[in-house]
Amino acid sequence: MGVLITSFLGFGSSELLLIALAVLVYVQIAWAVVDILRNQAFTGFAKLLWIIIILIAPVLGTLIYLYYGRSPKKQYN
Repeated sequence: MGVLITSFLGFGSSELLLIALAVLVYVQIAWAVVDILRNQAFTGFAKLLWIIIILIAPVLGTLIYLYYGRSPKKQYN
């Protein structure tokens, strides 16, 4: 089945892997930017700074944002 799909689209398995990784990176960037814009804990400058960091270094920037930038979840008793 996989051979049919790759030959039908004209892509080899390495091309499909690269396309899948590129899609994942774009989804990760889009998620981070939307999360930054919706985060009310950030000021306008902080939002702009995070978005610039993510646009300069997309993969590393989103990982840094995920680890350091997201506001902690509210704990419910």
